Amino acid sequence: MNGKGSLSWSDRIVKSLASLKLAVFVILALATITAVGTFVESSYNAPIAKKWVYDTLWMYAIMGLLCVNLIAVMVDRWPWKRRHIAFVSAHIGILVLLFGSFLTWRYGLDGSLRVGIGQSNRFVTLPETDFSVWTSFDGDQFAKLMETPVDFDRRDPKKHPVEIVTDAGPLKITAYRPFVVTSRKVIPSDNPRLGPALRFQVVNSRVNVIEWLVQKRDGDIVEHDFGPAKVFFGEIPQNRQDANEVFFKLRPDGALDYKVFYKDEGRKPLTGVVKEGDNFNPGWMDLEFRVLRVFAKAEETWDFQDLDRPTELSNSAIEVDFQGKKHWLQLNDTLKMFTDRAVYIVAFGNRRVDLGFDVFLKKFEVGRYQGTMRAASYASLVEVPGVGEQMISMNEPLKHMGKTVYQASFQDGPDGQPIASIFSINDDPGRWIKYLGSLIISFGVIWLFYDKRRSARAIAPTTMKEDF
Repeated sequence: MNGKGSLSWSDRIVKSLASLKLAVFVILALATITAVGTFVESSYNAPIAKKWVYDTLWMYAIMGLLCVNLIAVMVDRWPWKRRHIAFVSAHIGILVLLFGSFLTWRYGLDGSLRVGIGQSNRFVTLPETDFSVWTSFDGDQFAKLMETPVDFDRRDPKKHPVEIVTDAGPLKITAYRPFVVTSRKVIPSDNPRLGPALRFQVVNSRVNVIEWLVQKRDGDIVEHDFGPAKVFFGEIPQNRQDANEVFFKLRPDGALDYKVFYKDEGRKPLTGVVKEGDNFNPGWMDLEFRVLRVFAKAEETWDFQDLDRPTELSNSAIEVDFQGKKHWLQLNDTLKMFTDRAVYIVAFGNRRVDLGFDVFLKKFEVGRYQGTMRAASYASLVEVPGVGEQMISMNEPLKHMGKTVYQASFQDGPDGQPIASIFSINDDPGRWIKYLGSLIISFGVIWLFYDKRRSARAIAPTTMKEDF
């Protein structure tokens, strides 16, 4: 008897796992997940689609079920015969391909590297995010209290608060906003540890710049370079540095001393005193300086506008609750908080890993479509220890120490000229295994056509004899 009732329990399990119904279910599930992932990626972005759809427990379950189904189908055909070669090769190839993909997912590297022109960098920025807290009792030497991976797209801190114990009480992450557009805000403060702030305007017929200069601590020197000149807020030096410069220093009565240096060394510096609401002419290019606001103590913060979808300008932000005060902190920024005894620095940012070698950007070239500012092509001339100089373009990556460095994009400065090159860094430890899997599948397909052709030739003489 060959009926189902005569099968052992192990044979029945194999038959069930190798069934066509299970295969159809797996295929439909993968098609559904792929469709949902495509929709999420088009509505949000690729990292969100990865977190919400592809890198999930139910995706792993379906992939595991696919592997079980492939293995069970081969076991069900045992012992294999010649006609099974194509079938078995295709199934083994798919399993090898999946194993290579697993290695890439588990141990691979996929991040970005930003290198300024004339600068070097070796730290790759990854999509994953970390949260860390540092403390100092003297304001100079900081010690790390903790550092932990966080993923608030999956674990909302409103439902799963993150809490760190400090000697000044608990520090909590209490809220998360995934897509916000930020705008800088400076507010007056009564914290004696903070420094002053100056909001100024530089204007003429071609220039209109409004900026804040905020000293995080008294005595700091902060600057803003708007092209024709640099504006400094802090101690006023005796001599100029290297360009047209204007220095401001806050006086105890709230007014500002200023001193203007000229690029022309033979020109005498201009000095004076201004207060909030005043303006003066520094003597460059018919520019006029206006002192808009002055705070004796100021704190930098951010205004956030929530969005439904991410944009190129959007970012994410977390709410930090410490000593009864709530602070918002955006991604890749830091927050400094003071207590009576110590200073705490809180950081929320993308994880960075060491590439293993420095990439020095010697030159960046960009070609534009005629009559427009749109980039038609771009390439980076880099220097890497052990490699030397090499040009990296969109079709010519650099391969070194198992890493592949692709030209991805670039960053423009305020004047519209490139200031940095953006590279995509990839390390794919499962690449050769995936190639092997593809090769085995190809062999199975070729063998299938070969075997069918061979069988047709073997049948043909017999058929002809019967016809005669």
